[in-house]
This record gives sequence, structure tokens and C-alpha cells, in this order.
Amino acid sequence: MTRRSFRLPARALLSLALLLSSPAARAESSAAATNGFFIFAGRVAGQAGSLFRTDVWLFNPETTANATVTLVFREQVASGGGASGPVSSSPIVLGPRETKFLPDVTLTTVPAGDGRVGSLEWTSDRAILASARVYTQAATGTFGFFLPGIPVAESMGAKTSPGDAVNVLQMYGLSSGDPANFRTNLDVTNTAGVAIPIEVRVIDPVTGLIYGGTRSYSVAPKSLLRVGAIVTTVGAPAVEGLRITVAIREGTALPGGGGILAVATTLDNRTNDAFAFVGQRQSATIVPATLLPLADLP
Repeated sequence: MTRRSFRLPARALLSLALLLSSPAARAESSAAATNGFFIFAGRVAGQAGSLFRTDVWLFNPETTANATVTLVFREQVASGGGASGPVSSSPIVLGPRETKFLPDVTLTTVPAGDGRVGSLEWTSDRAILASARVYTQAATGTFGFFLPGIPVAESMGAKTSPGDAVNVLQMYGLSSGDPANFRTNLDVTNTAGVAIPIEVRVIDPVTGLIYGGTRSYSVAPKSLLRVGAIVTTVGAPAVEGLRITVAIREGTALPGGGGILAVATTLDNRTNDAFAFVGQRQSATIVPATLLPLADLP
């Protein structure tokens, strides 16, 4: 087999070096952040007598300095409604390289109380990593899923035009062909400091048909909107490979940054076991294609 090799021209190598040395490029390699969100957290009753709860882990990646973290819970809102009052934890101090485990976080660490679900934000004086597990607990074991803490900087901003298909969160990991045994719920969190209009679509994998048309909602600042069983709501058929998209309407201003995060959770009707499919965004590679002329590609 003949091996092909290529060399980047000097101009491209220089551009690449400058890109990789920039603060923005370095930030791409780590999800540690001083401000971020869990799309949802809480302690809430589910189907068949189940109770969902949330455990959280916080990790300080610093090798010499403490990190002081505060968690802020805001109960879910209705579309078009105002934000709920924030409920904050006491300051949580993490030593260098320390991990803290916070079980049943919205009942203990953040005193939101039982029967509540909402967005969970962290703020910290140093960049930290955060993760959660949402699950039910029964005599036969636990059933649930992992949910990452996502930096505010990774939120999706507004579409640039009505036809913009890139600045859209994509959720395609659904068990949409077996509605008798599985159901899918959609949750959207607004990480911005202003209310935002969003558009939700359920799309056929072959024809591209938008079932039920585009659904419009408004989400209060830093709040969770539980859209719910969107596949059923729009009347989509039992077709494997359905896709959910969520986007901020074009022309929406986001002063101070932020945007949306979303997750589609597929739950087993028989056990309440579940998996979460966090909305993914299309993005360019770290090295912009413009830096690699076609003549230099292998």
C-alpha cells in the first residue's frame, strides 16, 4: 500500500500555531468553567410510584488553590412565565484536586425541598468540573443516567436566519420506533439573563417532514422549561430515527451571553430506566478549513 503524505504550507503552519496558542483555542480542550448549568435537577415523582433524585459531583482541577462554589436552583417555569426565585446553597469549598459528592442535592445541599425540579447553576471563583446522576432507587436497584455539567460558554446562541440549520441543537438518539415501551421527554434550559423565544421541531429521518409544524415557546431567564413528551404532542408516528431540534429564534439579542441547553430523555415504561441524549451542536474543526487549501489536502 502506498502511503500518502502532505506538508502544510508555511502560511497554514503559522496560522495553526497562532490559533492553538490563543486563549480561545486552549479553552476548547477543557470543560472546566467558573459558571455552568445542569439542564435539570430535582427530586420529583415519576411513573409507577418512582421517585427521581439527583446526585452531584464537583471537582476542583487546581493543584494548589481552593475553589469556592455556590449552587443555585430555579424551579421549572411555564412557557411565557417569569423566572422562579433562586434557591442557593451555602458556599462549598473544594481543596486542590478535591472531589465532593453531594447526594440528593436539591433536598440537602440546595434546600429546594421535595417534589421540585428545575435548572441547577454553579458559580465559582475558579474553574471546576461538575457532573450529575439522575435516577430512581428501588429494592431491585437503581435506574437512571449521567448528566454533564455544561459551561455557559457552550450554550447555543440564536439562529442567524430563518433557514439557519447549523445554530441548532440536535437530538437524534431516541427510541422513537417503540412507543409502547419507551417515551421521550424534552427539557430546555435558558442560560441567558433574558427571556428567549425558542423553536422546537420533530423531524422525519427520511422525508424531512416536520411533524406538527414548528412549536414556539418562551423560556424565562436561567430557567428550565419542561416541554415534555414532544413526540406525542406533535403526533409523530412510530418511526425509528426521529430527530428533535431546538433553536433560539433568529434576531434574538443575548446581552451578557448565554443561550440554550437541551436534553431528550428516553425512559423505559416498564422499569423507568432511562438514558439522556444531550443536544449536540454542529461546529467546525479546531483548524478552520480556510487554513487548508484544497491543493494541500491528502
